[in-house]
Amino acid sequence: MARCLCLLGFLLSLLWSGVALGQVIKGGAETATFEPGDLTLYQEDLSGTPIGAQVEGWKIIAGTYEVAEFQDKRWFRPLTIGTHILRTLRFPENFSVEFTAYFFERGQPRLRVFLHTEEEVKRRITDYGPAQVFLIVGRGHETDLFHLRKRSREDYEDVAQRGGFPPNRPHRIALQVRDGQLALFFDGERVATTPFQPEAPITAISFHFGCVFEAADPPYKDRPALLNGIRIAAYTGHALKPTGGVRLFWALPVKQDSLPPFFRTEKTKTFTNNAVTDALKKRYGWQEATLVVIEHPNPFASGEVWVRMDEAQGKELIARLKEAAEVVRAQGGGLLILGEGGDGQTERERKLLSSFRAFAFAAWLAQNGLGDLVNLMKAATTVGICEGILCRFGIAVGGYEGIP
Repeated sequence: MARCLCLLGFLLSLLWSGVALGQVIKGGAETATFEPGDLTLYQEDLSGTPIGAQVEGWKIIAGTYEVAEFQDKRWFRPLTIGTHILRTLRFPENFSVEFTAYFFERGQPRLRVFLHTEEEVKRRITDYGPAQVFLIVGRGHETDLFHLRKRSREDYEDVAQRGGFPPNRPHRIALQVRDGQLALFFDGERVATTPFQPEAPITAISFHFGCVFEAADPPYKDRPALLNGIRIAAYTGHALKPTGGVRLFWALPVKQDSLPPFFRTEKTKTFTNNAVTDALKKRYGWQEATLVVIEHPNPFASGEVWVRMDEAQGKELIARLKEAAEVVRAQGGGLLILGEGGDGQTERERKLLSSFRAFAFAAWLAQNGLGDLVNLMKAATTVGICEGILCRFGIAVGGYEGIP
């Protein structure tokens, strides 16, 4: 009997210790998942770029690079130590940056990622900034590491540093700026978060390719940090599901606080100062530009390019658009149709889906009395592959224009 009681006590103690050990801490670090921005501002996977070429829009600050193939994918490949490339882009207040990096074990390469303001870009940019965000990721002296820093007065403030991820394999890295918080995700895990209020709007991103040891054997170009899969996107708060479809906006040449009374409601969602509004201002000479979000059901099934709109929903949407179109016409604005091809398997397929969907939805609108189908067909022969179309109602000639 005594032996049975001892055995029972032993089993109960094991059970209790197991329960206690099973009570793990659970917080954002364990449960937070990366949610990319829903409006793509820039995306490049190099699938359509020839080997040995360079990518349009990237300024070389130092060194040189080429597009190279490795493991059946194409990458930014630095050819010299200290290569530094920069791309200007108007970042919105809330945005995400994603990219894939590969680090060879030999030579201990590193990749520095910077987010710059316009004033910082005017200054001399080096491998240490200046920048609002400064991320180092790659090989360390004896381990792999990431090191996140942010601008604080005239210096940098360390946010997080950690090592321990394996080399010789691709890693997906993401920065998320949302609601005053900066977060870093590494292979899907949130590894750092901190309050973040940049001194001025972010207007550029740059990548610096370096290493710990500047050995001559093997040459740096044979064991650098490789970069691809760059995607920069805005959070607009109206993501369409499932992935793929179109987004609709009223584009108006006015400030956000000068919108017509028709749009001044609590439900109106707007945004300004991004790549889309910059393109509109440059194309039409507008001093200001505001986009008003148009909520609507997704008219495209995954992988398809023809409109599948429920009859009742379609009639309701057309009625809303016709009512607002009169107000927009009087302001000199138009209807912006942005195609979405996030369900494409490659960058080229994504662009084709986006372009076809933008034109298909514009044609559906024209068939329902919003726009001119003949003018749209004329525009299709001149615009070519373009993911955005602006329809300016009431303009007989050139009523449609492609917006890159």
